[in-house]
Amino acid sequence: SSPVCRCSNPVAENPWSSKRVWQGGQSVRSQVIDFLVLLVLISVVSWVFDHHPRGWIGTNPSPFFLLPILMGGRYAQIAGMLSGLGAAAVLVGVSAWQTGDPAGDVAASAKLVLICLPLVGVVCGEMQRFISLDVIRARIQLDQASRRMRALDEQVFILAETKDELDRDLALLNADTANMDYEIRRVLQSPPERFYEALLGVLCRKARLYEAAVYSANSSWHRAAFSGTPETWPDLLDPGKSAVAGAALKSGSIATLPDVWADKPTSPDDFLVACPIGEADKPAALLVVRSMPFSSMNTRGMQIIETVCKWVSEFSGLQRRAAGFFDPRGFVSRQDFDRMLDLACEVQCRFQLVSSVILIRPEPGVSADSEQIQAAVSGAVRIGDIVSHLDTEFPHILLLLPLTGLRGAEICRSRILEHARTFSDGSLPLDGSIFCTTDYKNAPALQQALLAALRPS
Repeated sequence: SSPVCRCSNPVAENPWSSKRVWQGGQSVRSQVIDFLVLLVLISVVSWVFDHHPRGWIGTNPSPFFLLPILMGGRYAQIAGMLSGLGAAAVLVGVSAWQTGDPAGDVAASAKLVLICLPLVGVVCGEMQRFISLDVIRARIQLDQASRRMRALDEQVFILAETKDELDRDLALLNADTANMDYEIRRVLQSPPERFYEALLGVLCRKARLYEAAVYSANSSWHRAAFSGTPETWPDLLDPGKSAVAGAALKSGSIATLPDVWADKPTSPDDFLVACPIGEADKPAALLVVRSMPFSSMNTRGMQIIETVCKWVSEFSGLQRRAAGFFDPRGFVSRQDFDRMLDLACEVQCRFQLVSSVILIRPEPGVSADSEQIQAAVSGAVRIGDIVSHLDTEFPHILLLLPLTGLRGAEICRSRILEHARTFSDGSLPLDGSIFCTTDYKNAPALQQALLAALRPS
């Protein structure tokens, strides 16, 4: 016959299971063994000191009280009570057997002790129950706290990872436009014969252009600088054959291949980007791009190209109007300064690239004119910064710092004031106030703030 698998259930087979009767959580067999061991030990010790069981009962307190105390404290009320009854029965039985007196007389002579034995077991068991309930409650609370702590640890770990990611993102935020003012000054400081090479180098670094070229406008469009292979870029460019280049020259601003797709079909080898350099009505050069990373072919990359080209175009216009005698640290006309200020506010509004204006004037009580102030600070003015003044009788100069934030403007102001103090041997103390384009809606609002700062309080 095939074997039969029988699954046992200790609770169902044993009605006296510890889970149903005993509060101490141990089996009946274990409790009986503990009771017998304790009973023998206490009896042996008591026999050593007194051979008469009557003395065991009459001792105050009786050593047999240890039995219900230990059993009740270990196994709760029922075990303590039964241990007390068992101890009382043993005491009465042994005493009656040794003396020959009836068990009833023995029990009557020590009824208080015999009654207290099971009561002590019940009391100790009740105390054990309260303690065990507190322990169980504490364990439950500890488990709940542990689970919550683990959940909090997981949340803290997630928050830490999020914080690290945010720190990395903040560290890389606008990294492509960092030091843009420095890059533009590098272009302006380059020799005339390497001007377009320096410009193209900045664009390749900031916008990550692979294959690009700059064509200067003379009688025809001649190649002035390029990146990539020479075979890619011919010496002469015909903008009429490129829809992108034609759109850029027509609009006077940057044009991309997606901008012209909707107007007319384009050739497969057309440029990706084209941007004029110089004044809108008469560009001095044209930037064209054939290859760049797909990740840079986005709004931010086009903003970088347009921003660099616009600032360089403004400086090129200043040089052209000065007929080659443009002083990069000298005064510019109010009209040129206002146009540059408009560009700074436009770049701030469109691309979130901040520029700053430093208003430098004498400290209260110091006599000076604008020419003296300019002479004192001209040695500390960076190439690429614009120096001018407002049409007012108060002595001052304005210094426009393109693409320079508050921190850079503070450093520049400190350097200029220190230079002016050294230049004048302390006789011309100056004061400088910083105005950032982030604090104003447009250029007129910034100009109003500059005028208000000049008026004496």
